[in-house]
Amino acid sequence: MKVELRHLRYFLAVADELHFGRAAERIGIAQPALSQQIRRLESEVGAELFHRSTRQVRLSAAGDALRPHALRALDDVAKGAAAAVRASRGEIGSLTVGFIETAASTFVPAAVRRFRAERPAVALTLRELGVDAQIEALRSGKLDVAIVRPPIASAELLVEVVAEEGLVAAVSARHALAQRHRISARALAEEPLVALSRETVPGLYDQVISLLGERGGAARVTQEATSIQAVLGLVAAELGVALLPASVRSLNRDGVAFVTLAPSPRSTMLMICRRDDSSPLVAAFRDAARESAEI
Repeated sequence: MKVELRHLRYFLAVADELHFGRAAERIGIAQPALSQQIRRLESEVGAELFHRSTRQVRLSAAGDALRPHALRALDDVAKGAAAAVRASRGEIGSLTVGFIETAASTFVPAAVRRFRAERPAVALTLRELGVDAQIEALRSGKLDVAIVRPPIASAELLVEVVAEEGLVAAVSARHALAQRHRISARALAEEPLVALSRETVPGLYDQVISLLGERGGAARVTQEATSIQAVLGLVAAELGVALLPASVRSLNRDGVAFVTLAPSPRSTMLMICRRDDSSPLVAAFRDAARESAEI
């Protein structure tokens, strides 16, 4: 059976008017042409849809049964077309954003709030993942946007710097350095180091090790952890000091003091998506992230 949408529109016009002349005028075609199209529809359906006489037109049992289905079909098409337009504008759909833990205390919460306020009908999923896991998920299509730290080198990915910040030293509140407002990396060269593992944030790990090595010999990594909260817990337990992005100050962890590192190298945050991804939702989230990072 091959029923065209226009045939359903013609059928509904006649079913509403119960008059071929008025129905033809309503939809803007000649009456003979309308009668012909209704005959074609009846042929496809395999049943007479109208009882016709010289005095009146009325729906047959078959026509009465078809009418609600025809209405739903046209309504579904109209809703589908409207949904397609909304999707093309980035008003509906779904988006999955990955982020590393250190991004949660920077611009990411503000970016999420901004995006959700502008697109409340979009299903937004957030996933905290390590750098390598995010890159793999981005390539496989499980993520649409990734928030990571460098280094990233991939021709099929579009990479942009979205934020930069300095480093701070996290020390036990009972440590002698906790009373300082500012220290140099050299002052930490002999301290045992608690580090975010290289598997979690390889770029930041390498940056910290390089910085301490330049200022006083090989860094002594005595403890590693896969989350900032775990690192801060180890610092509070006086197992060492940590060098972390300055945004961790917002965490206000009991038993830990944050001391400005000066001079401090810049720690960069990257936003990544697939280079060939033209999704308006991806573009909208990237805009929200840029705007939030500037606040």
